[in-house]
Amino acid sequence: MKLFKDFEAVKFPEEDMLFVTHDGYLYYIYNPKYKVWRKHRNAGNDHITVSNYQDISRAELEAAMNGVFPEKETDFMRLCNPGQLCIRDMLDLFREDYANYMSDYSIYHTVHEFLLESSICYKSFEEIKKLFEKAVMLQQTNQQILDNIKKLCFRMLGRDIFKKEIGIVDGHDSSSYFWIMPVRIIDFEDTARLDSVAEMRSAEISIEECDVDQYLTPFLYKHFDKKLKANKKRKDVAGFEWYLEHNFFTYDSIRDILSDIKDTIDAFSSGRKTEYTQKLKETNTEIELIIDFYRRFIYRMEYMMCVGKEKGFDLISFMGP
Repeated sequence: MKLFKDFEAVKFPEEDMLFVTHDGYLYYIYNPKYKVWRKHRNAGNDHITVSNYQDISRAELEAAMNGVFPEKETDFMRLCNPGQLCIRDMLDLFREDYANYMSDYSIYHTVHEFLLESSICYKSFEEIKKLFEKAVMLQQTNQQILDNIKKLCFRMLGRDIFKKEIGIVDGHDSSSYFWIMPVRIIDFEDTARLDSVAEMRSAEISIEECDVDQYLTPFLYKHFDKKLKANKKRKDVAGFEWYLEHNFFTYDSIRDILSDIKDTIDAFSSGRKTEYTQKLKETNTEIELIIDFYRRFIYRMEYMMCVGKEKGFDLISFMGP
């Protein structure tokens, strides 16, 4: 039976089930024995030849749909366990049920980020739904529901994911990020070769290259030692290299960088001008955000050197994307 758009419903008599497909790909399955709908785990990837299956009558489909003939995909979503739905499905349901709120980009974006950061997504979905239902009943404003969603997010995740900050990722981000970690040289013949360097990935952090460019390069360029053996032995590499090359720093050089950053924080706090403060003001970034970033960076680098030294790693590498 052809439904809306490219959706169709057919019988699978061998297993006594109903299949709902989109453009020939299996999406939803109904089990008449248990009267349960579920979204196919591999929805959108498993193709079937619809013409090979028996057609279903309107009465049979309506009986499976609790007396309602489906007119859109969300009609099937509502009958599935929320744990089977993807984030896009959840957003579609929210947009349909709470259109006035979800048409506000700030609310939509906040809900989306909340779901993305949730380790058990369907539980967050169910709690957000309760907030929306309450908001409709109490006729709350967009700002009220937005504030309540953020409070719920903090309560469920245990952290403020909406806090404005210059990001530092704990671990490896393979996109446009610098990768920073303790290393040691295995073979000095050519230290630009990846197999010449042992990396302590467990202590790695990643920082977006634009943020490295704006907030860290003045310190990195000043304290980069091109005469350091590990840097000199990089074949066909001269100076601080931006893309996919190790830039090696001794622990003493990192300590000097952190000392300059600490002095910069103090200069910002006291209104004192230094060689760095004016350049940083030209980025048009709020000073409080820069200071917060520097404090988190200092903490992570001090920890990185501590664990790196314990494991026998004597250098810190900055490698661009």
